[in-house]
Amino acid sequence: MQHPSINTLGGAFGAEVVGLDLRQPIDPEIVGTLNQALLDNIVLVIRDQDLTAQEFRDGMANFGDPMLQHRAAFRLPECPDVSRIINREKMRPAANWHTDHTNHERPPKATILYARKLPAEGGDTCFSDMYAGLDNLSNESRAEIEDMITLNNMEPDSPTYAAGDRNEFDQGVRHPMVRTHPETGKKALYFHVTKALGIEGMETNAVRPFLDGLLDQAIKPENTLRHHWRLGDVVISDNRCAMHRADPNYDQAEERLLWRIILQGDRPVK
Repeated sequence: MQHPSINTLGGAFGAEVVGLDLRQPIDPEIVGTLNQALLDNIVLVIRDQDLTAQEFRDGMANFGDPMLQHRAAFRLPECPDVSRIINREKMRPAANWHTDHTNHERPPKATILYARKLPAEGGDTCFSDMYAGLDNLSNESRAEIEDMITLNNMEPDSPTYAAGDRNEFDQGVRHPMVRTHPETGKKALYFHVTKALGIEGMETNAVRPFLDGLLDQAIKPENTLRHHWRLGDVVISDNRCAMHRADPNYDQAEERLLWRIILQGDRPVK
């Protein structure tokens, strides 16, 4: 039986899992410990993996049910639950703070990234604790957003979305801006800054400046984590209480390739 260790990363949140081989069966007790560690730490870094796409998918199924991602062209043919995140093929770096796939009725509980190719320097992914992000808002902003509803669509200017993606996932899904985590019961700030194209009761041209202003208040050095990738890292982020962004400040002539799995979540509730 595997006996991994879980060590905090030394900041306000995040933990590292050492001694776990995702190719091998994991005892149910260890699965429970890992899932609790994700709830407690928001981000888990599992080191030193060497996985096929199917092994990646099966290992991550210990944390929940993989769900099919939009951007159909980037799904791996041999394992469609795994998608490529790459600085090629017109895919733009996700440099804005966001939580994934908010244009789905049941957006993912977690995003999982696996480092396959990395630039010589840079290419980090940054994470932010949005429990703390909500607490960082002024009293006035907190009261203002308490009952706000975002309307979530696919970005209209993205060249990587197919017509089928838009037909299925571009319907203006309603989500609360303050959501209650279904497992911890804690409240977090919740939106995707480029998919929340509307807020109920707000003029459209005011939405993006308003969201940017919230992010300026919410995200501080003390509630962020910068992950310096190593080949073989698998990083799991709890989308229900975290945002993340890719740092695009690296040599774009070098390839940066991550594999991504997302796990089925609940419909967000206030």
